[in-house]
Amino acid sequence: MNKIYYHPVSRSLHWIMFILIAVALALIEVRGEIPKGNPLRDSLKSWHMLAGQLVFLFVIVRVLARLRFSAPPALPGGRWQTAGAHAMHGLLYLIMFALPISGVVFYQAAGKEVEFLGWILPQLVAPDPVLKGNIKEIHETMGNVVYFLVGIHVLGALYHHFIVKDDTLKRMLSGKA
Repeated sequence: MNKIYYHPVSRSLHWIMFILIAVALALIEVRGEIPKGNPLRDSLKSWHMLAGQLVFLFVIVRVLARLRFSAPPALPGGRWQTAGAHAMHGLLYLIMFALPISGVVFYQAAGKEVEFLGWILPQLVAPDPVLKGNIKEIHETMGNVVYFLVGIHVLGALYHHFIVKDDTLKRMLSGKA
């Protein structure tokens, strides 16, 4: 395989993560439109939590794949572009870890157990209404930041594809020039 492209496992994980994050965000947005007391509202929250937990699981797999397969070398470009790309990827990885963890902490601070595929997750915090409110605020803010970060990430890829006309986008779409 050409060394300028991401490994097929890395590409697959990238798109799986995109889908899981999009699903988690869509579910919680739709939930907000459903009246309280409607059973669908609780189902959407459960599915949102499952999608978030899968994000956490897959980001661990993604980091392991990144260590195993590494990223291809940066394409030629300005130092500011390389630094910006590294910063963006760092922020995206940070948020892919922080959002699911904050969701679990938020739910547990509300005094509720968090279930994942039939297993009850270990209790990370004791019930605490103040902590619940603070973590909820942080969790929701990070959820909104995801839209911004993904938007910039996509715009950067499109900029490279249509303006710079390099292989930045193709590196994550296929292994072929």
